[in-house]
Amino acid sequence: MALANLDIQILPSLEGGTEKDKYRVIDAVIEYIQKTGLKYEVGALGTVVEGEFEELLEILKKSQEICFTEGADRVCTMAKFDHKKEGITIDEKVAKFRK
Repeated sequence: MALANLDIQILPSLEGGTEKDKYRVIDAVIEYIQKTGLKYEVGALGTVVEGEFEELLEILKKSQEICFTEGADRVCTMAKFDHKKEGITIDEKVAKFRK
């Protein structure tokens, strides 16, 4: 199969939780993504992950589960996919902007 990209932004809500609590939940999701072994880049407003489309769907699903396991009462997730037959990599899309 061909590589695809997932851009995921997680916004957990924790009743009575602080900003620090929200970042703890987000950090748990990023730790999970790191452990997948897939290429990823953490950005200021989300994380981009490169992998097979089915793997990326699983990351999306598991990220939701992690948020609830970590104490979130509600999770708003924004996900964008770039998926093409021949495959697409993070580097192909951003290499010209890197110095």
